[in-house]
Amino acid sequence: MPVTALTNAAVMTPAGVVDGQALLIDGATIVGLVDRARIPAGAVVEDLVGGLLVPGFIDTQVNGGGGVLFNDAPTVETIAAIGAAHRPFGTTGFLPTLISDDLDVVDAAMRA
Repeated sequence: MPVTALTNAAVMTPAGVVDGQALLIDGATIVGLVDRARIPAGAVVEDLVGGLLVPGFIDTQVNGGGGVLFNDAPTVETIAAIGAAHRPFGTTGFLPTLISDDLDVVDAAMRA
């Protein structure tokens, strides 16, 4: 699989916002930032049309998503469905959270 170069976006880094560089990705691994002139030959170039590229968000209180609530079905499948619903909006990690409920629901949630 060729390296992917994301271009034409402001990139949020720990040091601040960087412009005029390409973010290189190899599979699921971020390789680094390079000047656009240093994009490797054969790379797949994706123009982000002036967007802002930021790290994934971690949501520490998620009750549901995608039409499902964790309380209604506290299972691994529900957690996966919630994750799939949040991922397109930039959430890469989350903490499934229960709304106050009966102890049997709390027990099932802890087992999931």
